[in-house]
Amino acid sequence: MTTVQPQNALPANTAQLTYRFLAGVCLIVFLLWLAGLVFLEPDPYALYIFTGIILAVVTLAAGSSARGPKAATMKSSEKVEFLKSLPESFQIFTNVSIGVRTNLDAVIVGANGVFIVDVKTRSGKIEPTAGSDWIRHKVGSKGTPYRVPMKNPLQQMKRNIRELQSYLASCGVRPWIDGSVCFTRAEFEEQIEGCYTSEDAVLDHIKNFPDEHPLSDEEQKTVAAALAERL
Repeated sequence: MTTVQPQNALPANTAQLTYRFLAGVCLIVFLLWLAGLVFLEPDPYALYIFTGIILAVVTLAAGSSARGPKAATMKSSEKVEFLKSLPESFQIFTNVSIGVRTNLDAVIVGANGVFIVDVKTRSGKIEPTAGSDWIRHKVGSKGTPYRVPMKNPLQQMKRNIRELQSYLASCGVRPWIDGSVCFTRAEFEEQIEGCYTSEDAVLDHIKNFPDEHPLSDEEQKTVAAALAERL
């Protein structure tokens, strides 16, 4: 089993770029002020105030970066750590970015197909509905039950499969793609096809998936190379 993870952090998000831009502007103005090219009120406390603003903006930028993509990538990788228990014949790719808004927790490539695994860490009892939102039933700290809406994960998975199918087709390969949603802290009143509340159940599903649409070694290499480009 081969696990492939991103070598580089994802691009900085908007908040990080904003903080860095402000920090850069403050620094430039400060340097121009010291050089005498920007005339500010000669208040003896102005230097300390302006220096404090610069330090605050730089601190926010650094803190945002520390909590941003790198932390998110590590968390996502940890969620799919259990997939390493798959046999050596499977290749695992984590944090695969397809399109603008589609980020896949894990994509597994094997002789019996390509598998997307989405891991949900939300807790509570899940109530599926036919609509775009499902319901999570939870109990508050004082024992009061309440309901929380959540996006239908099966609809999200169908969209992810379509996105991945389209991308792989553009790379010259059209494998069978299966999707699994693993809830690590939630439960269902009844089994929902495509949803699992046990990591072992996901592993068994992938290992025992019927090879009605087998992938040749060459096709597996093509898929693997295409996925490696999206890390």
